Amino acid sequence: MSQDVEQPNLEKFFRGLQDTFLDGELILGGSSGLFGFATSIPAYTEDLDFYINEELVVNRGSEIIDLMTRLGYRHFPDTPTFAAADQPTFDLVGYSTVQMNDHVSPVGPLQVMVFGDLGIVLAVPGSIHRHGSGKTVLSPAGFVAVKLLTVRVEKGAKDKLQALLVLAERSEEKELSERLSQILLRFNIDVRTDALADAQAALLSLRNDPTFQDRGAERYATFLDRLEMGYRSLAEIIRGLRGG
Repeated sequence: MSQDVEQPNLEKFFRGLQDTFLDGELILGGSSGLFGFATSIPAYTEDLDFYINEELVVNRGSEIIDLMTRLGYRHFPDTPTFAAADQPTFDLVGYSTVQMNDHVSPVGPLQVMVFGDLGIVLAVPGSIHRHGSGKTVLSPAGFVAVKLLTVRVEKGAKDKLQALLVLAERSEEKELSERLSQILLRFNIDVRTDALADAQAALLSLRNDPTFQDRGAERYATFLDRLEMGYRSLAEIIRGLRGG
């Protein structure tokens, strides 16, 4: 298994957050070639997401924009997107520890889409890793859970396929299955069953539809054996929770 590729610009970004009110508060959710943990899985996309507590967005939205401006980023008005020359463009994605439903944060200088399931996942111990450098990232189990449970219509299949590939790559890791089980137990059996069905639908679409298109995810067709292994692992984990 290869190590995740360190992107100098991203490391520079995290260094810029040190000793500010956002130090440790932005959780790296995944990006082009960087998942935040060791992997050999290609991302095939250029998107970069950071998860942020809705409370920070509501109470300190102007300060967030000001801080990003000092770091060289430009905020696109009426969007959660920030961009800078020669640095990764990123979106802020909201989570809440209070409102566990999908919604848009209140009108203000900065607004984000808030995913209810995301708040539930991130509250489970072991769903994120905090590094001494100030970088906070999803753990492999947190990554798989977020990709399986957070429904994003425009990236639905890609998310599910990435989750299955991580499961296949780490199929021998007992810690991953245990932590993922702990997270999934926070959701009822209907949600878990739907997550398995959605993952299966993504796999079948990629395997059987010659016109399948999903923002780069179509290139995962070269990993069908691994995807099927990941699906079998997921099915075993979820079926084992039916009594939970």
